[in-house]
Amino acid sequence: MSSQLSHDEVWTAALFYGRATPTLKDIRLLADLLNLSAETLEEDFRMAGPPLRAVSVSGATDPVVYPFHEAIGLYGPALRSVIVEKFGDGAVCAPSIRVRVEKVPRGKTNDIRLTLDAAYSSYQSW
Repeated sequence: MSSQLSHDEVWTAALFYGRATPTLKDIRLLADLLNLSAETLEEDFRMAGPPLRAVSVSGATDPVVYPFHEAIGLYGPALRSVIVEKFGDGAVCAPSIRVRVEKVPRGKTNDIRLTLDAAYSSYQSW
């Protein structure tokens, strides 16, 4: 679905959690994919109002750390949905996380690329 909407899969999942704003083109494509009325879907998005982006981040005030709390608060449910869709029901193993930080030159400024690699353990039935 995300490729048909020409958006990242996490953004597409965030749309379903009310955390992203679709364009009219997105709504029409989504309506077609879901076999819904584009007019009804457009009205549903309009009635829902702007995306919920308020994230409670208690105690996080450091300008380097705060955005990471905010990103997980904002995209956490969407990330979880994408991970479970790809790997099945399970858990990311925090003690095994390996982190890589890279500087990405962007003209006169630099961006940061943060890569997290972690083991994923599937829940088992017994």
